[in-house]
Order: sequence, then C-alpha cells, then structure tokens
Amino acid sequence: MGYGENALGGYDPGGNSVLTVITKNNPQGRSVEQQILDAITGDGHNWIVFDKFDFASVGGEETEVAMYRTHCDNADVQAAIGGSEAQCINYRQWCSDNGHGSGQPCLDEFFNERLNDKDLPIRNPVIGSNTTIDGRLSNAYFRFNGFAIGRDSSGQPTQTANSVIITHLDFRGAGHTEDHGLDPDMLRSTGASHDIWIHKNSFDTTGDSAFDVKVGAYDITMSFNRLVNVKRASLHGSSDSRTINEQITTTMHHNAFITTDDSYSTLGNTLRRIPLIRRGTSHMFNNLFMNYRKDILSVRVGASVLWEDNAFLINRDHQEKDDADQALDERAEELARDVDGGNFRDDGSRLWFADAQCNLDPAFAREISDASGSVGDLNQDYSQASRDTILTNWLPAGQNLADYIAATAGIGGAMPFNSPLASDINYVLGLGKVPCQ
Repeated sequence: MGYGENALGGYDPGGNSVLTVITKNNPQGRSVEQQILDAITGDGHNWIVFDKFDFASVGGEETEVAMYRTHCDNADVQAAIGGSEAQCINYRQWCSDNGHGSGQPCLDEFFNERLNDKDLPIRNPVIGSNTTIDGRLSNAYFRFNGFAIGRDSSGQPTQTANSVIITHLDFRGAGHTEDHGLDPDMLRSTGASHDIWIHKNSFDTTGDSAFDVKVGAYDITMSFNRLVNVKRASLHGSSDSRTINEQITTTMHHNAFITTDDSYSTLGNTLRRIPLIRRGTSHMFNNLFMNYRKDILSVRVGASVLWEDNAFLINRDHQEKDDADQALDERAEELARDVDGGNFRDDGSRLWFADAQCNLDPAFAREISDASGSVGDLNQDYSQASRDTILTNWLPAGQNLADYIAATAGIGGAMPFNSPLASDINYVLGLGKVPCQ
C-alpha cells in the first residue's frame, strides 16, 4: 500500500522470473554471502530465497550472515584487523585469539574499532532492479550492515534500481557508533531508485539507520517492520542543498519503533529521525512508538510530513516529574516540536503513559498539537485499491492499534492484513496480547 504500491520485486508478470535458492553447501563452494552478492547484481527478475532445510528454524539454531566477509581476502582488510582471511571471516575466533572476549566487547573491537576506517573497501552491497530478497522460514540474520538499493556519488545518482522488495529479514548491528567510517546502514535507498517495499523485517541495535532514503529515491513503502533500540531509523535526504530530494516520497505504516526499558536511560535522548526529512514527502499512519522521549522527527527545507493515528507510549516508570500530568505535558510538547522548517500536520495521533507491555493508561493521554505550514490528504496520491485497503483496515490510535502492531510487526509476527493468507485484525487481537518489547 502507499507510495511503494507498484513494487513487484523479482516477480515478472511475463513469466521470466528466476528463483535463486541460497544454500549452505553450495556445489561451487561459494559462501552464503557470495551467493547473495552474485544474486543481487544485475537487473533481471530474481526472487532470492533461503533453502528451507539448510536454514530451517529448528531448536533455536541461527545462521549468521555478514556481507563484509566478501572482502576478507583483501590485504587492507586483513591489515586492519591484524589477522588472516580465516580470522576475518570468523570474527569470533579473531576475538578469542586476540583476547577480546565474546559478546559486545568482541563486536565493538572488531567492527567498531578495527573496521572503522572509510578507506577500507567494505561497503553495503548494491541491489539491482527487479529483485526480491525473501527471508520467510529462514533462521538467517545479517550482522553489522545490509544493502544499498541504487548508488550515488556526490549527491548524484550513479545507479538507479526500480522494483525492489526486502521482506522477512533480520538485521542486527554491532552496536551504536556515530559516523562509522563504513556507514553501516542496514537498508539505504538512493540514486533516484523507486518502487521499493521494505516489509516485515526486524532491526536490532543497528549502528546507523534501519532504512535511509537519499538522493531522490521515491515511491517507497515501509510496513510492519520492528525496530528495537535503533538510534537513527530513517534519514530522508542527507543534505539541505540537494534539490533532487524533492522527489522523495515514502509511506510508513504499522511499524513498531521500540526503545526497551533497559536502554531508555542511555538512548532516550538520542532516538530520532523517524524521519529527519529534507524537501521530500512522508506519510506515516498507524505506527507504534514505545519509549521515545523527544524529537522523533525533524522536518526541514520545505519537506512535508502527515501523521495519522500513530500511537506513542512511554512506560510510566520513566516519568520525569513528580506530577504525572506535567510529565506527560512535557513529553507531548517535545515529541514533534522540530517541524518549523517545513510542513507538518497530525490527525489523531496521541501519547499515553503505559506499562512495560504497552498497556496504555487512558487516564493519561495527550493529543499531538504541533503543526507547521500546510499538508494535504496524501492518501489521494495512492491508487483506489490502496486507499480502499487502508480504509478497510484503519485503526484509531489506541490499545487495539498497539496490540495489533506488537503482534504482527517484524519477522516473528503474525501475518498482517495485507497478506492474502492473513486472518482479519479482530482474529489476531483475539489470540491474546503479545509483548511489545
């Protein structure tokens, strides 16, 4: 639905689609990462899936995929880590061999110290046109960085991709590092690329963005994604001077943006950019935000943003004033205050105090009253079929919306209403509450 409604990905109505199956035991000896890299290159209709036996989700087993590994044969990369190609590929072994332990200390040293160098050749691999990457029924997850859709140089498109779908993938960062030399975005749409659908993916503690939009990329929908502790979720336009960003158009609906309670004290002041937008247009409706403290979005250089029926919840445990009403007033005044640089309108979005499981307290609610300039009805930019689907499945901001998004967003969620196999909203709600963090 929305601006990205024409994305077909690897599906070719003319019958010329190629199905590429990623395997762990490739007959040519190619790694999982190399198979993916080969498959996303080019513009032929290609639907990429993961072998359902090799990547079966059995007994909690997971498969880590890390696209940086395709550069481990590079001498500069090996010099940066002071190790061999094999140690580069198996960074956990490198950490063990060099006394850096495991877990977050290992990730910080390997990815955020040794690989934090813009001169290294590691970059997000670029997806060509007419491509679907489909992670359904797969136990794979992507570590550190993800993909670019299109290319740019000095603010100009150098490769434009159209009709791309990214669905049911699991992206996990290596920790928050501002201005990392390798710019490890998870998904970056750029180079005037268009007709893109980013759907039901999960993003956890990414180093930079979950889904940035740059250099005039347009007609993009982000739906039913789950973002946990992501500091800079979605930059829309990276420079005030780039007039090409006037063509940016995005729809964000039914996404869960979650700051966990145990990260609120460290991230509460820094989670924002949903979006930070320059010149373009973004329509956000029926999204859930949990534990976002202030400045969720920034509207600059004449950009336009329409919010409709988004639900904003803050765990009452994080109340910052003795008086609950004063505390909620302060948060409501600061969530959407950075909008004077463009056009912003909100219809129906509200802020509540809640508990840790997103049970909102109806006694403590506030309307979002900020506004700037003029924003029309962006639904009119969509096809009639898209508008009908949106209207049929619309939920007002409130408990049912929070519960439905918690139940459906991300790779592990129930099928949402825009799947032909899905049950209706009331059926999903009737299955019982799903934890929101």
